[in-house]
Amino acid sequence: MPWIDQDESLNVGNVIKIMSLRPKAMQAVMDVNQAVTFGGSALTRVQEEAIATTVGVVNKCRY
Repeated sequence: MPWIDQDESLNVGNVIKIMSLRPKAMQAVMDVNQAVTFGGSALTRVQEEAIATTVGVVNKCRY
């Protein structure tokens, strides 16, 4: 649990949930994430997820 207040009832990742006190900002970040992460290429969702996972591992990213 982070020390910053957040809405624990939300079913989103903590990196997004931390913005829950500013719902408009949180929604904007979620919309941008959705727009640039998935569906913008000829790759399947599985291929996109595999690439995202590989990049995350190489960058030692926890998210």
